Amino acid sequence: MGNSFERGERARKITNEPEFIDAPDHPSVRELAAYFERKRGSRELMDRADIDPVEIARFMPNMIITEAVDGGRDFRTRLFGTALVELLGEERTGKLLSEFAEESAAYSSRNPGSVQQRWTYITQKAFFGRKPVFVKVPFAASERLYLIGHCLSVPMTAGGSEPVQVIGAMFVARADQSGG
Repeated sequence: MGNSFERGERARKITNEPEFIDAPDHPSVRELAAYFERKRGSRELMDRADIDPVEIARFMPNMIITEAVDGGRDFRTRLFGTALVELLGEERTGKLLSEFAEESAAYSSRNPGSVQQRWTYITQKAFFGRKPVFVKVPFAASERLYLIGHCLSVPMTAGGSEPVQVIGAMFVARADQSGG
C-alpha cells in the first residue's frame, strides 16, 4: 500500500501564502491539466459535461469540485476526495470554503480564517481569471518542511458561457523530490 507520502498522511500547514506557478511541475497535475485542456478544446472554458469521471478515476481521491455561491464570493464544496480528507483531517464535502477549519486541527489550533482565505483566494483566482491556476503549497511537521502540495484549479461552465464551478486537485510529493 505505499508509504505515508503516497497515502497522504495528515500534515500541518505552516505557510501563509501559496506559490503560484506558470506551469505544473508534478506529473499528475500535468496529466490532469492536459486532460482538462483537451476537454476544453477551442472554447474559452471547459464545461462540466465534458468531464467523464471514468477517464479520470485514478485522480478522484485527490480532487475537489466547488460551485460558486453569491457570484463567486464563496464556494460550496461538491466533491472533496478521500486523499484530501486524509491529508487535511477534515471532510469538507458540502461545506462552504468560508466554513473550512484549519488543516489537521488535531496538531494545532492555528488560524482557520487564514485557511478559508487561502482556499477562497485560489478558487476565485481561477474562477474570475477564467483560466487554470497552478499552485505549490508547503507542508511541515515539527517546523520541518516535508511535503509539497502540487495543486491546480480550473474554472468550468454548466451549459453556458460563464463559469459556475471550479474543479481542482492536490497531489503531495516529498519536499526533497522535485516535481513528485
